[in-house]
Amino acid sequence: MLIAGYIFLSVGAAISCFFAFLWLGMQRRRGAVLSLLAGVICGLSACLNIGVRWSGVVCFVFLAVFIPIVLEPGGTWIDIAAALSIACAQFGMLQVTAGTVLRIDFLSLFFRVMLMVLGILTAYGICGNMSVEFPGTGWKEYFLEQNGSVWKEKTGDANRLMAELGLYFAVYGVCLITPAVTGVYTVPVMCLEWFAFFGGLKLLNLVIANRKEKLNVLTEKQYRDDMQTYMSVIRSQRHDYNFHVQTLHGLLLQKDYDACEKYLNELLKDSIEMNQILPLKDAAVSALILSFKNKAAQSGIHMDILIENDLSQIATNVYETNKVIGNLLQNAIDEAEMVPDKSYGIKLSIIKRGEFCIINVSNRAGRFNPMAAYQAGHSTKEGHEGIGLASIQALASKYGGVVYSRMEGDIIFFVAKLPLRLYKEES
Repeated sequence: MLIAGYIFLSVGAAISCFFAFLWLGMQRRRGAVLSLLAGVICGLSACLNIGVRWSGVVCFVFLAVFIPIVLEPGGTWIDIAAALSIACAQFGMLQVTAGTVLRIDFLSLFFRVMLMVLGILTAYGICGNMSVEFPGTGWKEYFLEQNGSVWKEKTGDANRLMAELGLYFAVYGVCLITPAVTGVYTVPVMCLEWFAFFGGLKLLNLVIANRKEKLNVLTEKQYRDDMQTYMSVIRSQRHDYNFHVQTLHGLLLQKDYDACEKYLNELLKDSIEMNQILPLKDAAVSALILSFKNKAAQSGIHMDILIENDLSQIATNVYETNKVIGNLLQNAIDEAEMVPDKSYGIKLSIIKRGEFCIINVSNRAGRFNPMAAYQAGHSTKEGHEGIGLASIQALASKYGGVVYSRMEGDIIFFVAKLPLRLYKEES
């Protein structure tokens, strides 16, 4: 009987880790290998000869150490909290199931083992069916979006939502492991554990899906607003065209050729600046850059634009592309506004290098390398929380790209290197 309990302990730990990693979007093969390792180590706890219950406690402690170590290099505290809570919750549910089944004395050992196997297969099957609802990599971005180029919300909202999620994860995990730790192995508790685990997991997926849908709606609205801004500029230019023609005609009638030449040069300058953003394939990206150009001009900051790639084959979709460009330009404007000497302005270039699109934004820094002490979630700028850069770094990493900064004298360069796709479906 003890051997069956230990085997169940090992398999339960492996399954719990596997679905916790899968919930975060970890690659299946890597998640399976790490989960198998966790299961083997938990199974070895039987060598301590302290009984199934206390071996389960040792497994909980092991998971509390193992999961943060696995996720620490690329994960955040909320990733770790999510994986740890889901793994411990499922392991607690299965541990209570094992303890309850082993105590049913009127059934033979064979039937009890079969019930335990059935419990594992049932848990695996239900989680497998639910896996299509798992949020995957970058799930927390739906809660971290703020002060960005796509949509805005109050600064404290994202932190409040993340804190509430963290509290939910903590309560979810603790409630489900408590019966296993205290040894409350009864049929009603076992049924309650199963309901609480899958009900809580479903609620989590619904909350994240709702947040994602809300972001999609706001993204669509912002897309339309950007297009409206772009079309308003085009209509304004068309309206001004008549006045320019009338002015030039009047100067020619007066034979004031010097004034006519000067006026044409000014008109040509404006035309060149507008034509700088026309090579971009998607008008929404052009509208975003135009809005930031106007915003910079209102602060007395000139923006130079160089576009040698139309972004038609960039791996990111329009929303993600705008998110990267918008965050880089917003950071540049915030920094340039603090610098007394605005002669350098802001320079934006979008070029192609090999199989990558390089988005480069540079500006004069108001202090020595403002990124030297950068830490995700913290910012030296009043009213900012350092989430924007971390968000686009995670986005670029998802596609195999990178976002980094470098200093040349007092000029700081932010570079987003995003891969291109040879064939890309229309967004």
